[in-house]
Amino acid sequence: MAQAGEGTRAPRSAWAPLGVAVAAVAALVLLWPLVNALVPGSESVASDEPVSVGSGGGYEASLTFPQEGWSLDVGASHDGQSYRFHRGPVELNLTSVRPVTSPPPGVEELWEGMRRLARASESSARLGEPEVIAAHDGHKGLSGPLESRTQSGTAVVYPSPDGLLAVEMTLAGRDATTADIAAVFDVVRTVSFTEEK
Repeated sequence: MAQAGEGTRAPRSAWAPLGVAVAAVAALVLLWPLVNALVPGSESVASDEPVSVGSGGGYEASLTFPQEGWSLDVGASHDGQSYRFHRGPVELNLTSVRPVTSPPPGVEELWEGMRRLARASESSARLGEPEVIAAHDGHKGLSGPLESRTQSGTAVVYPSPDGLLAVEMTLAGRDATTADIAAVFDVVRTVSFTEEK
């Protein structure tokens, strides 16, 4: 015979998983801001101090930021390989490339490689015809316009003296104007290659 009230209450064991789930959600809601504070999405980059961006073939590549206000997107960067820097609406994407062919590719071949990669990452992206560019320390590379449906900017590539390392950069931004990019263009001329010891 059934007892009065039987079937009207859930067994106590059904409340335990619900309590655990509520506690987990509450912990995430309360602790997430603390996690964000401890693991920053970006960090400031000091101006006029070299930032190492890769090494290979006996050379180390570095870049210097002449202007204040640059930051490194930590989550989108991989030490020694690829970096994403921001300043206002301008975004600088930098990749260190270590060619594996022998002999290493020339600067024109590196430019063609950048052209293919730009198209692969965004089908509307196009690199225009490049011109020779010289870094402040005399290293020569190529620079040309970068255009896509969503942004316009500049692409730059510098090979190291032995060709076993190259630095490829795009300077653009969805909301960046030509004036914004011109104001920080000198950062791409600060690339330098020093022999590793």
